[in-house]
Order: sequence, then C-alpha cells, then structure tokens
Amino acid sequence: MKIKRAFLLLLLLVGVMKVSYGQIEYPEDKVSWKFTVEQNGEDAFIVGTITMVEHWHIYAANLPDGAFSIPTEVKLTPNKNYKSIGGVIEPKPIFKHDDIADEDLYYHSNTVKLKRKIKVLSEEDFTIKGSFSFQTCDDDHCLPPHSVDFSVNVKGVKPKEEKPDDIFEDAKGDEVKDKDGNVFVKVNNEWHQVPEGNSIEFYKKYIELAGKDEK
Repeated sequence: MKIKRAFLLLLLLVGVMKVSYGQIEYPEDKVSWKFTVEQNGEDAFIVGTITMVEHWHIYAANLPDGAFSIPTEVKLTPNKNYKSIGGVIEPKPIFKHDDIADEDLYYHSNTVKLKRKIKVLSEEDFTIKGSFSFQTCDDDHCLPPHSVDFSVNVKGVKPKEEKPDDIFEDAKGDEVKDKDGNVFVKVNNEWHQVPEGNSIEFYKKYIELAGKDEK
C-alpha cells in the first residue's frame, strides 16, 4: 500500500512539473528570425527578416532619448573585409502611449525587415558574424531580453578595370587627365597619352607631324 501511494504521489508530482513546464514562455517561441544578404557590387545590406506571433511585438531599434524600452539591436562583428555604414535601418515603428507606465512605446509587430548597410572591401568571398538582440512583449507582460548569434556569407568584389574611354566620355576640349595624373591629348579624333617629360603642345605637334598613333 505504501509503495502504491508513493508511486501515485510520484505520478502526481511529474504531472505538476509537466503543467508548470508547459506554462513557461520563451522569447524564441514568440519571435523568429532569418538573416540574408542583399548585394549590388560593393554595396550590400545585411537583412534580418523578423517575424512575431500574433499579439506580440519587439521594440524599435532607434528609440527616442529617455525611452525606458529595450531597443532591438543588430550588431556586426568588425573585420577587414568590409566597412559598416550607419546603424540599423528599420521601417517606421508603431507608436503607442502606455498610460499605466506613462511611457511612449515604439515597436514592430507581424513581420519586419531590419537592415545594416556595408561596403565590401574584399576581393574574396567572406563571412560576417553578428548578433541579434531583442525583448518581446504583448499587452500584458514582457519576456526576458534575448540574444542570438548569426552569420551570413558575402561575395567578394574585384576592383573595376578603368577603361581609357571612361575618362574621355566627359572630357571638355582636347586635353584630359586620369586619376593617376597621366595627361592625354586628342589629335585627329584620337587620344594619345603624353609621355612624362614632354609638354602638351610639343607632343601634339609631334603626333601631327610624325603621324604617330599610340594610345
């Protein structure tokens, strides 16, 4: 009888533990995320697609001074392969004044995209690591702040080859200089680089008289 009673007590205790465990709420059950890259050459965006279940929200990344809410953050680990430009880019948040706390709330619900702009400096493909931090709440309560790590792969970008014609398209007159200081002159509708140590006028006459055709 004692063994049976102890066994029933154990079953009851396990049942209570399961019910209690089922009532625990976790931030990752209310918010999901996926990070990707949108890239156009050396300009790229690290994009976090954040989805919240119905009635739950996360706070805006850019909160006004004096706000008590915990801002959502997307942090990127610096490395030599890229340069971070600006902070988190987000759509206009929802605004609501909480009368009980007497606080202005700025938050996002449903699905929202948060972006970080970068400039690619590497010719080789590389990986960016980062972290996503947030606090999620509904109208009744908030869950503890939560942070997760993520990583995304970025394509390297080879430097553009400067074609001689590029510097001539906007040239005014028959002289132009490239970014390295090399001087070109136009003779008989052909562009010629002026050798170092020669004056522009001398080289023009040289091309005209000798009929030299070199670019």
